[in-house]
Amino acid sequence: MITQELLKSFVPFNGLEDEYLQEALANIHVEEYTRGQMIFKRGRSLAKKYFLLEGQVDLINSAFYVSTVLDDSATAQSALNAESPSLNSAVAKSPSVRVFSIDAEVLDRIIAWSQSMLSTSIDEAMFNGSPFEVEELDDQHSDWMAALLQAPLFSKIPLTQVQELFARFENVRYSKGDLVVKEGETGDYFYVLVAGSARVFNRSESVDLLIQPGHFFGEEALLGDTPRNASVEMLTSGQLKRLNSEDFNALLKAPVVRYVEDHLLAKLEKPYKLLDVKMPMEYRFQHVPGAINIPLSRLRNSMSDLGRTSVYVVSGDAGSRADIAAHLLCQAGFDAMILKTA
Repeated sequence: MITQELLKSFVPFNGLEDEYLQEALANIHVEEYTRGQMIFKRGRSLAKKYFLLEGQVDLINSAFYVSTVLDDSATAQSALNAESPSLNSAVAKSPSVRVFSIDAEVLDRIIAWSQSMLSTSIDEAMFNGSPFEVEELDDQHSDWMAALLQAPLFSKIPLTQVQELFARFENVRYSKGDLVVKEGETGDYFYVLVAGSARVFNRSESVDLLIQPGHFFGEEALLGDTPRNASVEMLTSGQLKRLNSEDFNALLKAPVVRYVEDHLLAKLEKPYKLLDVKMPMEYRFQHVPGAINIPLSRLRNSMSDLGRTSVYVVSGDAGSRADIAAHLLCQAGFDAMILKTA
């Protein structure tokens, strides 16, 4: 049986809090192999990540070079198939080998959820004297649309798509005390506050923010396909605009989050900096050469140290976290894109 403590000895599980470890444990499967059995083959896009629990495994690359992994070695702390498609075949070498596996997409979502929960759910620049902070006006005259369009995020969207965006917004009303979104629930809409005021808070009490007309929220759960990382409660009766996940992806994600292949980096119009948003131990085991490590959970607090003359290229091997990071950077006015990984 795999315990939480045992799971914490593997990367990236060592960076997860207990509630996320429990979620991971619920999705883990233990498998046993005998000497000579193939665990996975080279060149395959594997849906699972495999980790060595007991025994010895040989990793064989395309040149038939053999790298041995022992269960008590540092190499065994990370996945046997760190890349996808796998660069190696994995073969059981000892008489008995035990590995555990977890769906790679499930693991990605668990990590993205945990890292997102460690950061605030609303961009703090919106509350610190940024150009698009709005004054408190009465409900009838609050120019929420003008405030929204001044946000750096919306400056990256073509005018024709902005028009389509406003056309697809759905109008909803809430009463004082209503929860617009609830922490832990599945993200389904992106919201903009049109009239009234609301409070953003979470169970850990690390977030307690006031939002006013023109402020928006709910994008992180849609970007990472993760549960809500905070709740939003109406402090007054109010009106909001909302956009479903399909329209959000088409009108707010696709135009903003750009991708680039590594061989095209030298052709970018501005100098670039590679950014890796994985957890430190993940970064230590695998990262793109030259990339600096700023975990997603610390990205917002690190933005004040980032210059604005470079393009920030986020390594795509962080999965959902790369999508969230690139969008947050663009939302804060940075030029950012995602590096495509094989």
